[in-house]
Amino acid sequence: MEEEVLDLEEVKNKTLEAIKNKNRAELREIFETIPTIDIAESLEDVEDVTILMYIFRAVSTEYTGEFFTDLTTDQQELIVKSFSDKDLINILENSFADDIADTLDEFPANLVDRVLRVAPADLRKDVNRLLNYKDNTAGSLMTTEYIELVNTLTVKQAIADIRKNGREAETVYTVFVRDKKRTLVGTISLDDLIFAKEDETLDEIMDRDFVTCNVNDDQEEVANMFKRYDLTAMAVVNNEDKIIGLITIDDVVDIIVEEANEDVSLLNQVSNMDSPYLETPVFKIVLKCLPWIVALMILQLFSTMILSGFQGEIEKFAILSVFTPLLMDAGGNAGGQTTTMIVRSLSLDEFGRGDAKRVLWKEFRVAACIAGCVALFVFAWINFEILIHVVDISGAVDTLKAANFANPEVWSRILIPGLVSVTLFVTMIIARMVGCILPFIAKALKLDPAVMCGPLTTTVVDIATLLTYFLIWSLVLAPALGLN
Repeated sequence: MEEEVLDLEEVKNKTLEAIKNKNRAELREIFETIPTIDIAESLEDVEDVTILMYIFRAVSTEYTGEFFTDLTTDQQELIVKSFSDKDLINILENSFADDIADTLDEFPANLVDRVLRVAPADLRKDVNRLLNYKDNTAGSLMTTEYIELVNTLTVKQAIADIRKNGREAETVYTVFVRDKKRTLVGTISLDDLIFAKEDETLDEIMDRDFVTCNVNDDQEEVANMFKRYDLTAMAVVNNEDKIIGLITIDDVVDIIVEEANEDVSLLNQVSNMDSPYLETPVFKIVLKCLPWIVALMILQLFSTMILSGFQGEIEKFAILSVFTPLLMDAGGNAGGQTTTMIVRSLSLDEFGRGDAKRVLWKEFRVAACIAGCVALFVFAWINFEILIHVVDISGAVDTLKAANFANPEVWSRILIPGLVSVTLFVTMIIARMVGCILPFIAKALKLDPAVMCGPLTTTVVDIATLLTYFLIWSLVLAPALGLN
């Protein structure tokens, strides 16, 4: 990581030095040899708009269109405010519609109006259409720059068309074939097209077994389709199966990163961060974390009620309170492990219809095995803690002695670890089943399963753990031993 920072610092110094010396040749060489994303990232703290404007006037538009979309939102706003209409048109003409739409999505209304006003008519139409699609859908991700050919064209005609219009397209590696009614009927990869005979028609060589997504499909579903079918590009169609856009693998990589960040945030009860940590104001971080903390505290009301309800039992046998943190932590960890695995599998679309029952049965068997092993270990471990005096059982020994138990110390070494072990066996099974069921319920309710993982799993498992612990003691062991 340190090496990457040093490289970017070197890029920054080299770029700023070229700008300071008005060395256009060196600046152009930098853009020809270094990816624009690296240059943009190295300059992300530059707020002097004259430096940015010099780059756009010195470097070929072949690079500046992409460079503009790689800059921070604040830098993009500075450029739009400072550039003339002519300069803006040059940037827009060398950018893809989907990248412009993503940029404008972060702009204030007055800057959006200005950009759309100076944009060429066709581009303005495409950008407006993309902006009107619901967020996180295929429509909001797609680009409208793609190669679309009629199925009656010959291979020779198709290649000529690609040579003429291909530079304006997001990709030329996948060509989409439609009929005269604009219905998508097939796809052709560029290598198949190149090696085909010139007089063959596209209808003869196209692949009719292709995958598409609907314009309203969720972006996570789109990403899973790319993974499942090993795609580099996919057509977006409307409800009439007419092609209206294209999604490429670079868009899907962005989706995967975004969804992963969102799931990690939700799994840890933090609202999704919209910008890098260091660029996010303190009050925004507070607002993202505080509601979850307060909600968890409110949900823990039920645990408090249980502890309060069994306060009399705790007073009679005080050592019961010693093991409540252990039990709650173990149950929460078990539920969290399961939920993480299930949420991951759901996000990767690994389960089909009817698989929920199979998952539950498998998880029950896993839970029983783990719970049995943990129960045996805890019985031995608590006895070890008693032996080295980490746990003081003198109060329990006195209670049993007062109840006329023979060998009260031996009974204490059996009773206390046994109660905790039996409780753990039951609650770990409950915890893992709860952690397994809640994500499926969330998915059925069309909620994000990751949301269910944090507060609900933890709270339900805590309540179940405490109830099991005190009910086993008060309804089974205490009456059986005459200690109630």
